[in-house]
Amino acid sequence: MIHKVPSYISDTEQRRLTLAGRFVASTGALPDEYIAWLLKNENHDEIPALISLVATLGRDQRIALKESGRGRTDAPLIVIPSDLAQREEEFWQAEYGIGKVDFSGLPIPRPPLGYKARFCLMHEKVARSAEFFFQSDNKAYGGKVWKFTDKSLDDCEMTHKHVGTFGFWLADEQEAADGCLGKDTDSPINLHTAAVRELEWTTTTVPMRQLFGRAYWREHKVHVDQTVITFCADSGLPDGLVPCVVFYRGDGTVRVGCRDVRSADAGVRFRRAVVSSNLQPSSLPQ
Repeated sequence: MIHKVPSYISDTEQRRLTLAGRFVASTGALPDEYIAWLLKNENHDEIPALISLVATLGRDQRIALKESGRGRTDAPLIVIPSDLAQREEEFWQAEYGIGKVDFSGLPIPRPPLGYKARFCLMHEKVARSAEFFFQSDNKAYGGKVWKFTDKSLDDCEMTHKHVGTFGFWLADEQEAADGCLGKDTDSPINLHTAAVRELEWTTTTVPMRQLFGRAYWREHKVHVDQTVITFCADSGLPDGLVPCVVFYRGDGTVRVGCRDVRSADAGVRFRRAVVSSNLQPSSLPQ
């Protein structure tokens, strides 16, 4: 609803509103036409809500919106900004020893708005291999890892919905927050994996969750999911089981476990992911 205000405002207020408009415009989150609409006198009341929205954006989102050149459209895919491509190339070399990659020109999902999100980029060589990430984490975390099997995780018939080289966005939060409906009411409903799949949520695979956890650790030197467990609904196991990842504070280990798809309680959570809806396995230039 558009609220009318007096046509006259002070010079100080005009400067504040102009600055607010420039702030919103600088992120690339809105089309120029909408910014112009906001700066008309009768639409000034809409600016605070837009300021709040823009203020939630993380660094990765601002880079993607501002530098993509196509970030002001509604296109579901944008070209990865050079800053993010270079960062991810350096990350894969430093953390996983996979070098000589070129992520430039890779189509990635348009960043989400309304919450702070982190950008991650999966490499095609290991998108199907939870065992690769487990062994790498074993070295990075000083042996403080555990898994539910004595076998390789890749020998457990574990499946992953998202493969290839692809970028994705996750809420940049230490604790997974998705999976509870009506959390602010007296009768919250905790979802189980079967329900999440029926709702067709896009969530992390095990490799995606392991990658996110490593990126978060690299920046903050603390582990994610210390109070809840991330259930990886877009990965699967036989016999009605779903893989999950958690940091167990009892012994300080990062654990890859498994639970029944019908498990639901206050500790069962998911990480919804923004992945291109028309995602196809991609190949990097050779």
